[in-house]
Amino acid sequence: MGRRDNGEGSARKLSDGSWECVTQSKYINPQTCKPKRFKRKGKTEKEAKASAKAARDAWEKEIEKGRDTKVSKTKTFGEYMEEYIDTEVKPALTGSGYHSYISNMKCNFYPFNISKMQLHMLSVVEFEKYYNMILEKKSKSTCSLPIQLCKRCCEWLINKNLLEENYAKLARIKTDVIDEYDHKKEEELKKRKKVFSYEDIQKFYNAYKSGLGQCPVIVMFLLETGMRIGEFISLRNSNIDLEKGRIDIVETTAIRYKNNNKDDVVETYTKVPKNREARFIMMSDLCKECVVYMQNQTKIYCKNNPDDLLYPAFKTGKRRAKSSMEVSFKELCDKLDIDRGVYESKTGQKRGLCLHSLRHTADTIANTAKGANVVNTALAMGHKAISVENIYTHATEDALKTIVTPSQAVLKEYSKDNADKEKELFEMYLKLKNKFENNEQDAIWKFMK
Repeated sequence: MGRRDNGEGSARKLSDGSWECVTQSKYINPQTCKPKRFKRKGKTEKEAKASAKAARDAWEKEIEKGRDTKVSKTKTFGEYMEEYIDTEVKPALTGSGYHSYISNMKCNFYPFNISKMQLHMLSVVEFEKYYNMILEKKSKSTCSLPIQLCKRCCEWLINKNLLEENYAKLARIKTDVIDEYDHKKEEELKKRKKVFSYEDIQKFYNAYKSGLGQCPVIVMFLLETGMRIGEFISLRNSNIDLEKGRIDIVETTAIRYKNNNKDDVVETYTKVPKNREARFIMMSDLCKECVVYMQNQTKIYCKNNPDDLLYPAFKTGKRRAKSSMEVSFKELCDKLDIDRGVYESKTGQKRGLCLHSLRHTADTIANTAKGANVVNTALAMGHKAISVENIYTHATEDALKTIVTPSQAVLKEYSKDNADKEKELFEMYLKLKNKFENNEQDAIWKFMK
């Protein structure tokens, strides 16, 4: 006997000569939390199957239109998702983390049909449709949050006895959708510009020396320190010791919903730096120049600076806006004929190197310099590196002074003693190698290597 068509149901002949057919709906019966089944009789097998199918199709139509009075008032999956995020996810998030979650879900979950379905309408098929739909429009990394939250929410609903199976977890994504995208992405990444070149850095420096306004100064400062934008705009004069050449990074600026309520307005606020750890960095000569310039400019042009910020917006005395800084930076790159490696994303947006790329550039130069110590670099940059945490390394001022900055690597003016510095760094490198290579902390050497 051949395989039955999908949705055809099973039929058997009864003792009286009539036929009975049983077919199953793709939707869940809200009373039993199990797939709704339809049993119908007929004089012939064909008649019984047709009768069962007709009954099933009629019920499904009523369900889809929300006309079934028993289930029309029940909550949708999207409403349950909101409840799950607010009760189970939100307590473990920061204000900015919660804002990020909600922003992603507003774009990549709530507008889709899956969020408007009642629980009895959910199925593996529906989740597969949803997964493949968003993956065709957005990147894999963007889609990972709503997909994971769907799985976790379904598990939560199972524990509350509101769902029988985790359909979100059972759903499978078409491999061709992922493979095709990953292949294209891999090819694009190979061609994409990841950091600014030495030539670009020289151009930024020339603009800084030529006095082309505020932006080149900020650019050189970010390159020299490797700071995040939020950390820079929150930096206070009290956190800077020019004599010691030290900057303490103790806070950053982020965005969140006011009162942590997604229905309220968005506001900026200060918090501890990313990875929840304060840190410090040692300033290069060029970095000190930039600090002095910014402090003087602030004294001259900013009449009100209540938070004692290093470089506030002159008109308001408040923290600078990341968005306006980004616009100024892109204009500067265009003026200096610097290629940002602009490309079109999956959603059609134009992307390329930005202000945050200055941090990646500083990190790359520091880690690729001769005798580089990746542990010290990670501590200065504030990276969340497991290997760094496990070895209980603590930053010292002398250690962080050895980190090579873009000015020392690229600009002749600040690298005239580079030969001696490199010799010192290499000797330190050999000492560390000898210290760690043959002892119980061999893991440290492997990490540094």
